[in-house]
Amino acid sequence: MTFLAVAPALSVCAAACTAIVLPFLRLSWSLGPVVVAALVLAVVLYGASYLTRDKLAMRSRWRFERPKAGTYAAVIGFLIGGVSIGIQLVDAFDRPDNISQTFDNVFHLNAIRYILNTGNGSSLSIATMTSGDNPPSFYPAAWHDLASLVVQITGAPISVAANILNICIAAVVWPLGCMFLTRAIARPSAYVVAAAGILAAGFSAFPLLLLDFGVLYPNFLALSMLPAALASVAVFFAVGNIDGIPVIARFSLAPILALGLAIAHPNGMMSLIALSAPILLASYVCYWVRRKNQGAGYGRVVILGAALVLALVTIVVMWKYIRPPAETATWAPVQSAGQAVGEIVTNSPMHHAPAWAVSALMLLGLAVVARSRHNLWFVGSFLVSAVLFVVVSAGTDQWFRNALTGVWYNDSYRLAALLPTVAVPFAAIGLAWLIRRIQLSWLSGWERGRRWFGSQSRPKTVSALVIPAGLLALFLPLQTLPLGGEIASAHNIYSTAPDAPLVSRDEMTLIDELDNYVPQNATIAANPWTGAAMAFALADRNTTSKHTLAAYTPSVLMLNDRLKDAASDPEVCNAVHTAGVGYALNFGTKEVHGGDHGFKGLLIENTTPGFQLLAQVGEAKLFKVTACG
Repeated sequence: MTFLAVAPALSVCAAACTAIVLPFLRLSWSLGPVVVAALVLAVVLYGASYLTRDKLAMRSRWRFERPKAGTYAAVIGFLIGGVSIGIQLVDAFDRPDNISQTFDNVFHLNAIRYILNTGNGSSLSIATMTSGDNPPSFYPAAWHDLASLVVQITGAPISVAANILNICIAAVVWPLGCMFLTRAIARPSAYVVAAAGILAAGFSAFPLLLLDFGVLYPNFLALSMLPAALASVAVFFAVGNIDGIPVIARFSLAPILALGLAIAHPNGMMSLIALSAPILLASYVCYWVRRKNQGAGYGRVVILGAALVLALVTIVVMWKYIRPPAETATWAPVQSAGQAVGEIVTNSPMHHAPAWAVSALMLLGLAVVARSRHNLWFVGSFLVSAVLFVVVSAGTDQWFRNALTGVWYNDSYRLAALLPTVAVPFAAIGLAWLIRRIQLSWLSGWERGRRWFGSQSRPKTVSALVIPAGLLALFLPLQTLPLGGEIASAHNIYSTAPDAPLVSRDEMTLIDELDNYVPQNATIAANPWTGAAMAFALADRNTTSKHTLAAYTPSVLMLNDRLKDAASDPEVCNAVHTAGVGYALNFGTKEVHGGDHGFKGLLIENTTPGFQLLAQVGEAKLFKVTACG
C-alpha cells in the first residue's frame, strides 16, 4: 500500500503531459490517448527495472503476501478520512450542479468547455481562450483536463463534473498523500499511517479553503498532490523511513511528480522546492557524518557540497523568475506577526476557528520528533511553511515579503492552505504516540491486576482495538467541530441564491433556457463580470468574453462599449459582423466584485432600437441583434 498514494499523482502527470503533446501529433484530447500514455509510462518503468536487473522490484511484482494488521488499519484510516472529507464537501456544495460564485470560476468552467469544444487541453495553448489577438502564454491546465475527461466519460454537465472531480481529489488524493508522507517520516507503527488518513479531514485550511476562496482549483489540485511528492523527494534522497524501495521507483517518482505539480500549478512545484530544502541539507549532513565515521576521505563530501551549493543557487534563481508578474501580487498583510504565529499553533489561519484537538496532537508530534531526533528535516519543513505564512500575512518589509512570498502572489490564503501538509503528519505522530502510551499503561496495569486477582481477560485485544477506537470516538467530534464555519462559508459560496454574486437564480434560469432561443453555433455578447459569460460553460454557447481578465480584439472592444448603438452606428455593425455576434445577454450592472468595468454597450433595454427581446427572467434579459441584418 506504500506506493498506492502516488498512483493518482502519476495519473495527473500522465494526463497533463499527454494534453501538451497531442496538439503536436494533430490528435484530439480524449481518454484514449491518456490511457495509452499511462501504459507507455508503465512499460518504460517496467523495462527500466528489468534492464537494470532490479531484483527487489522483480520479486515484489509476483509476491502476494497476506495483509498485515498495519495494512488493515491504514485502509480503515483512509476510508474514515476520505468519507469525512466527502461528507464535508457534499455539505458545502449542497447541490451537485451548484457552481462556485467567485471571480476565478468564470475562467475555470469556461476552460473546461473550451477543451471539450476544441479538443485541445494543452497548458501551452489553453490561454488562447482569453488572449484575444495576442499569443497565448502558459497556463496550468491539468485540473481542467481532468474535469473535461469526467464530462466525456460520464456525460455530466460541467458544473457537476467539476464538483465530482473536486470531491475525488480531496477525498482520495489528499489523504493518501498525507498517509504516504507520514509513513516516510514516522517510525513504523500500525496506527500512525491510519491516523494520518483520519486527521487529513480535520483542517479547515485544506482542502476546504481553496474550494471556498478564489476559487483556486489548479492550486487545490497541486497541494493535494504535494504530500506524495514531498515523500517521494525524501525517498529520492534516502532520508525517510521507507526501506526496500526498488531503484527505479526511488529515482523516478520525485522527478515525475515534480513535473506533474508544475503542470497542475507552478505554485505547487515551488511549494515542493521550499519544503524540500531541509531534505537536501539533511541528506548532505548525513552523508558527511557517514563518511567521517567510516574514516573515508572528504573528496566526495566536497563535490557533493559544491553540488548542494549549486542546487541552492538554482533554487534562488528559480525563485526570482518562476513567479507571477509583480502587478498581480497585490495582496496586503492581514494581521500582526503574533497573530500569525498563534494561527499556526492553533491551526486556525485566516481567522478560522481554532482546531484545539488536532493542534494539541500536532504539538505533541513535534515534541516527539524533536526529542527522538529522528527525521528532524521535517521539523525544518514545518518551520519553512510557518515562516512563509508569517511573512506573507504579517510582513511589513515590502521588498523582503515580495522576494520571499511573491511566488504565491503574496496571497495569505495560498500559504495558509500549505500549513496542513506539514501539520497532518505531526498530528498523526502525536496521536500514535498517545495511543502507544495508553496501551503501555493499560498493559502494565493489567499485569499488576492479573497478579493480584488472577484475571483471565484478553489485554492485547483491548489494547489493540478498544483503546484506539475510544480515542477515535473522542477525537472525531473534536476534530470536525472547528470545520463548521468553513463548511458554512463554502456552502454560501456555492449557493445559487437570488442575490448570488456571480450568477443569480434568475440568471441561471435564463442560461438554462438558451437552448430554446440561441442556435448552437451562435455567438453571444456577454459581460464576464456579471456572470453572463458563464453561458459558454453552462449552455455551450460561444460568448465574446470567457474570463474577467480576458484580452479583447478591436471588434469585441467596440461591442463592449457601443453595441447598443448598432442601429445608428455603422461601425458597430461592422464589429458585429467581424465578431460574428447575433445575440446579447444583459445581466445588469451588478459585478462579482462589486466594481464597474464598463461594458456599457451591453446594457440594452427592451426599447433599444435594433434589438429584439427574446426572453427575460427577472432582470436578466436575452436579446437578438436585428440592427445589422
